[in-house]
Amino acid sequence: MVAPSPAELHLPRSHDARARAAIAAVAVARRLCSDSLVKPAPGNPFAAGAAPGEGPHAAELRQRLTELFGAHSAQVARLAYRLLGREDEVDDIVQDVFISLYRHLDRIRQADAVRAWLQTTTVRMVRRRLRVRRIGFLLRLRDRVDAPELESPGVTGEDRAALWRVHRALNEVDVNARIAWVFRYLEQESVEDVARLCGCSTSTAKRRIAEAHRVVRKALADE
Repeated sequence: MVAPSPAELHLPRSHDARARAAIAAVAVARRLCSDSLVKPAPGNPFAAGAAPGEGPHAAELRQRLTELFGAHSAQVARLAYRLLGREDEVDDIVQDVFISLYRHLDRIRQADAVRAWLQTTTVRMVRRRLRVRRIGFLLRLRDRVDAPELESPGVTGEDRAALWRVHRALNEVDVNARIAWVFRYLEQESVEDVARLCGCSTSTAKRRIAEAHRVVRKALADE
């Protein structure tokens, strides 16, 4: 991970309290999306015994999937939470990602390839859900963002409010730009890694990050 520099974050040099509050809100959101504060991954839904009539190859794939779920489900859950900004859809994303993995296991052998596949598949599935959610907001089917339910020790009401402000601002951003911004500012990935994870060029990643950052900074500063 490569943290954005102070210049890139546009830290205020003046005594603009609203701008300072905006920067603080992003910092709080980053902390609340850290590994230690994200709900654990759901239980393994693939650990049941062999299905009736299941052949040796299918049983082997099921066993491998069970092992991969144990090794990677927490990382998938954390990534989904950071991108979505809420917990109520995380379990569904995790299960969908690993169901899809099961269908591709014969073609994925290397450990590094599995991790990369899980990351990009999580992004693809989250993108789909965010687009559906955004349509709902644009059609005014739902015009509010619920405050997050965070049960982690030490999380204050002010922390919850800061995270809510950031994700409310992100709801005004194009889905692809939102994902790129989250990777850059909350995950603190390098621009090159943002491009890889989003499946776009470096120049496109930079454009998306900048586009989202303009909206987020303005929304937070206008609070």
